Amino acid sequence: MKVVEIFDSIDGEGLRTGQTATFIRLAGCNLRCAYCDTLYALFGEDEECEYTEMSIDEILSRVNSRYKRITLTGGEPLMHSDSAELVLRLLQNEYEVNIETNGAMDIAEFSAKVGNTENMFFTIDYKLPSSGMTEKMIWNNFLNLRPCDVIKFVVGSDEDVNVMKSVMNRLTEKYEVMPRVYAGVVFGAYEPTQLVEHIMTEPVLKDVVFQLQIHKVIWNPDKRGV
Repeated sequence: MKVVEIFDSIDGEGLRTGQTATFIRLAGCNLRCAYCDTLYALFGEDEECEYTEMSIDEILSRVNSRYKRITLTGGEPLMHSDSAELVLRLLQNEYEVNIETNGAMDIAEFSAKVGNTENMFFTIDYKLPSSGMTEKMIWNNFLNLRPCDVIKFVVGSDEDVNVMKSVMNRLTEKYEVMPRVYAGVVFGAYEPTQLVEHIMTEPVLKDVVFQLQIHKVIWNPDKRGV
């Protein structure tokens, strides 16, 4: 597998915010979001990406057995054909795995391989207009999530808020029990106070959890490996 980095830190956002975890960052992504903060994990015609080819056993030897929490990220981890096998091995070793995926990779086949276990959950982005990638979203990904899974919105404009509300209206019509929903802002591009106000006043957003990327508060926003 093409591994950009493996490091221990705290989860900076989402369901496990503030909890210790080992991060496994894989190389490559099928999207090019306007606000991407992990450009060093991409590769393409105009991009250079440093990665190390590692076997699953080599990756397992690097994870922290004290934490028992893994965040599998990228790039886009579901681009890797061995990701399901890696996750299965982690689950067999009693790790809890958070898979950060971008909404533009079909998660159904992966889910079928891994099975319905609460020790693995998706944190799946719905890319809003400021990302430039909204048209890449696979809607079925968002229709078959479990209560333990997480949908994440990153807001960079008022237009993004309107699209988020529209998506939430469609989802609440579908689900009896919603997945967890988190929303944050494009760092430095949209005021957190504005998003909080929308969450507080828009009925369809009342159960959305506002989040900050706390790793960008604790450390330099451009620092890697945290």
